[in-house]
Amino acid sequence: MERRKQMRKLFSIMLALALVFTLFAGCGSQNNEGNTEGEAMGPKVNLSFAMYLADGDPTTQDCVRYLEMIKEATEGTVDFTVYAGGTLCPAPEELDAVRKGLADITFFPVAYGSGHMPESFMLEYPGVNFVNGKAASYTVNDWFNQVQPKEIEDLKLLFALGQGNGCVMTTFPVEKFEDLANRQIRCGDSQAPIIKAYGATPTVMVFSEVYEGLRTGVVEGFYGLAPAGYNVKLYEVTDYVVKDPYYIGTYIMVMNQDVWNSLSEAQQKAITETTEKAFDEFLAAGRDADAEVAYKTFEDNGLKVIEFDQANLDKMIGASGFLQREYAQELDGKGYEGTKNLERFFELAEKYNAQFAD
Repeated sequence: MERRKQMRKLFSIMLALALVFTLFAGCGSQNNEGNTEGEAMGPKVNLSFAMYLADGDPTTQDCVRYLEMIKEATEGTVDFTVYAGGTLCPAPEELDAVRKGLADITFFPVAYGSGHMPESFMLEYPGVNFVNGKAASYTVNDWFNQVQPKEIEDLKLLFALGQGNGCVMTTFPVEKFEDLANRQIRCGDSQAPIIKAYGATPTVMVFSEVYEGLRTGVVEGFYGLAPAGYNVKLYEVTDYVVKDPYYIGTYIMVMNQDVWNSLSEAQQKAITETTEKAFDEFLAAGRDADAEVAYKTFEDNGLKVIEFDQANLDKMIGASGFLQREYAQELDGKGYEGTKNLERFFELAEKYNAQFAD
């Protein structure tokens, strides 16, 4: 009798232990499912992002915001390490760095592609009076996706931007187009033909030296984006700023093709959808708001902001517009569809100027 009681007691204990083990096994299974949730999305990777602009630059911040959206959309499986301020490689070398696998992603200014980005470089010349940067970005992004330039066919294009809001900030009075004649204007190497066409003297100078160059009189003006002039406080060493609606800076965000191919279909789909969302929400219009802040700051600091009337704008594009068409014809002679792709650019610009007009 006593033995039976002991057996029942032992059986009860074993049953209780079995239930406990089952419970813990169930919990463990749930934890494992949670740990493998990202694995179902694809392999975990940490990609290097090479950015020539500084951490605090608004464009850098927009790019980082975009990358963070990708991380979230891929359930944390695609993460990034940001190398801003050219710390991974100098700006002109970023594209080759991605090709060679020294960087995984970069935001590259097409202006630095002179000589090895023949098709894309055509967009750097004046030709369209964009109503805003958003219209320019949609135009450029569609153009790249439709044309698919051969010079980047070995890279994965994520998106392209056309940043407008160009200007000429000067230390001398400007009231009309002819006032730019014979003045020393700082510009990038790719912009020298434009400044020359405006009748001024192009002075190629790295951006970091512009402030001191204006302060000391080495140059009399700066040609570039209004937000760029604002970010380095060129309003402290200039007195006038002329809006140039024909200026466009073209940029591409690209990924190493092998890296892209190594991602799962789910990760690629998430990145593609996130790119479209980010482009619509903030990437395309990124610098328009910055330009408003820039021009307000210029005026608050005593600069005179000049907007040319139509007669002077006609002189401006009349002096420089031939550059883009001549370049397109040169491409035709080299076997590219330069003129055809330029007309495509004009058609897209007309479409998006109408769509995004204020």
